[in-house]
Amino acid sequence: MEKNGNDEIKNRARLFEMLASADGNPLSGSYIASCLGCSRQAVFKLVSSLRREGLCVDSLRKGYALRDLDSCDIMSPTLIEFLLEGNPVFHRCLCFSETESTQTALKRIAREDGSASGIAAVSDRQSAGRGRVGRTWWSGAGKDLTFSVLTRPKLRPGEVQLLNLAAGIAVSDVLRSYYNVEAKIKWPNDVMVRDKKICGILSEASGEPDRIYFAVTGMGINVNSAMSDFPEELRESAASLAAELGGHVCRPYLMSRVLGRFAELIITMEAAGGRDALLRVYRDSCSTLGREVRVICDGEEFRGTARDVTDQGALVVDTGGREVVFAAADVHHLRLAV
Repeated sequence: MEKNGNDEIKNRARLFEMLASADGNPLSGSYIASCLGCSRQAVFKLVSSLRREGLCVDSLRKGYALRDLDSCDIMSPTLIEFLLEGNPVFHRCLCFSETESTQTALKRIAREDGSASGIAAVSDRQSAGRGRVGRTWWSGAGKDLTFSVLTRPKLRPGEVQLLNLAAGIAVSDVLRSYYNVEAKIKWPNDVMVRDKKICGILSEASGEPDRIYFAVTGMGINVNSAMSDFPEELRESAASLAAELGGHVCRPYLMSRVLGRFAELIITMEAAGGRDALLRVYRDSCSTLGREVRVICDGEEFRGTARDVTDQGALVVDTGGREVVFAAADVHHLRLAV
């Protein structure tokens, strides 16, 4: 009897885990077949499937071996799900060589399956990537990291901004702790390096006035693009991780680390007292607070000092005569307040 598609996916994941655990040493086809409970022909088909994902699986005299795993920059669903093992929120990954938008793809899945959650969608190229307030998002095809995640958070519609804040913390924490890059957050959720943008974040939600059905959070991180790759109008305002480090960065590992930290923050946010804890971490990471800023909202311009964020993540600006609260706006840093 032929195994169904789910069995094949599980066996492919088990095969990858076996090869990864072998540290480059070959495993014989007969040994793999006995472990998976399948034929050697079925093992060959599984190996061929991994190769189609772009993974380097060598056929050697003594069997099969996985090569160059630590330096692998292939956006393979099997590799990413392997790296997500143990993640308490995100467990499944969809990989596209090209798509209109990973946001659009996950929103469609969420509407078709009312229980779908914990899914990440990543694309090497987006033809219609979007940023905040209707802007487009540029990314280098095959170089940068553009992905979205589907969650069903325990938030009210007015609190969706908290997901953005958590995502910004996740990216900035990972850049600092794993890559030694001094990243800070510009309100609400732009991640900056030396006052240049390295990551943009967008959350969209569907629900009713008193509850959220689902949320899709998209992240675009400039990873391996050189400054010369960016459109000319972005070169003065953009940063990339490879440019900061002076070398290539493996995107699957970066993605799994960001999702690991994001999952921790989502769990924190949904626990008792967790939103206050999240906001404390955010305030420590937000470079906007304490600065003089120019804020553009609904065509009107305000100037003042950014003082705080509200419990819903809105920005509080002291304009000299009064405090103004902005749920969404364009903010420009001027200088540190005296």
